[in-house]
Amino acid sequence: MTAENYIARMRAKVGHEGMIFVSAFGVLWNEAHDAILLEKRWDSDAGWGFPGGYLEYGDSPMQAVVREFKEETNLDVEVVRMLGLASQVTEKNSWGDAQETIAIGFEVKKVGGHLQKDNTETLEVAYVPVNPEPKMFVPQAQETLHRILTENEVSDRPWLKEG
Repeated sequence: MTAENYIARMRAKVGHEGMIFVSAFGVLWNEAHDAILLEKRWDSDAGWGFPGGYLEYGDSPMQAVVREFKEETNLDVEVVRMLGLASQVTEKNSWGDAQETIAIGFEVKKVGGHLQKDNTETLEVAYVPVNPEPKMFVPQAQETLHRILTENEVSDRPWLKEG
């Protein structure tokens, strides 16, 4: 069962009323630690986004970020640590629905695969330099990226130094 099917089934029951959804996203640094893997999505041309998506029924947030990374980037990743969470209330999304999205961010490391966009949701996937700070298409993602870049030095992440 996909998250879209779950969301569609729930929306069929509650209509446009407010619902709470949980999503998970991942932050993957390149080997030089000066760029983060980001994606451009089909549903927004306003900037970059983190690879990730909604949890499916029965998923843990860690399972969701690993699954979404594979689907969107063809990379196999492993969760290193939780970075935090953000919440956004939308009174009317592009489908006319009210929703609150709770997004849980994880730092991940690559354990396999080769980088390739999915050609469905993802129009482009690339390691984007973090200086200057990339423009994200979701304000909460921009705040999260800024916090990651200003509060977390590479020296605080010894696992990034591994080859």
